[in-house]
Amino acid sequence: MTPQLVPVSRCAPSVLLTLKGKLDDFYAKVTDYSAFATPSDQVHCWQHIADHIKARARSSGKVRVLEVGAGMSGFGKFLSDQNLRDQCTWVVQDVTSQNRTWLELNADEVHIGEVDSAALVGDFDIVFSTFVLEHVVNPQAHLNALAQLVKRRKGTIFIFCPRYDVPGYATPSSRHLATSRRLRFMGQGLFSRLATLLTGSPAFLVQTDLAAFHQPFFTDADAVHWASVFDLKSWARSHKASSRSLKLGNPRFPSKDWVVKRMLTIGIAITFDR
Repeated sequence: MTPQLVPVSRCAPSVLLTLKGKLDDFYAKVTDYSAFATPSDQVHCWQHIADHIKARARSSGKVRVLEVGAGMSGFGKFLSDQNLRDQCTWVVQDVTSQNRTWLELNADEVHIGEVDSAALVGDFDIVFSTFVLEHVVNPQAHLNALAQLVKRRKGTIFIFCPRYDVPGYATPSSRHLATSRRLRFMGQGLFSRLATLLTGSPAFLVQTDLAAFHQPFFTDADAVHWASVFDLKSWARSHKASSRSLKLGNPRFPSKDWVVKRMLTIGIAITFDR
């Protein structure tokens, strides 16, 4: 597949289908993927969800929560540590069955399949994903599906993912490419973000060839979506939803932890309150 970085709306359906097929095949065969090896622990992200569960439970009783792309999620333990396990129904979704046993032992409901599948039924107060959106082949369609799951309850979508709209910050999935092409991709990304700011139209840039298909796995070698906070906020406005940025953790400036959590990570809450 020829390496390209293009807005998802300009990516041919056949290309997206091929790309998704290659990613599904990768996830089915990979043996050293960290999300399949140890329970996740993203307390610095999940604390925002815990605060929202508490507020929602006070006003409307038991809260229905969907975790998207759960992997081997440690969110159940986090809920128990926060004394929130009885205040919510925790539903999990993933596209691969590699962690089905773990999820069935820990979550209230398990859905293996796409988020827009008819099998994933019911409305949710909270939908969230933690370092998942960068791996979604069609982020716009994905977000549209999530919106349908929370709109009727005037719920909130929480998204935590790398921020690939910072100038000079390219996805690790492009490391197999020549320096000239990576520089061109970064230039395309910068131009796209400026266009989104000027027009209010999200781009959702997708990379069509990934390092994960060519090299031994490393973190985010499978990142297909160059996620941008500008795209997410523009998408929220187009759906008449409000959005707010979330501060992650309490790192000291200018530590590496501060750079990673405050500069290079997106934390956003999108609420359908209208």
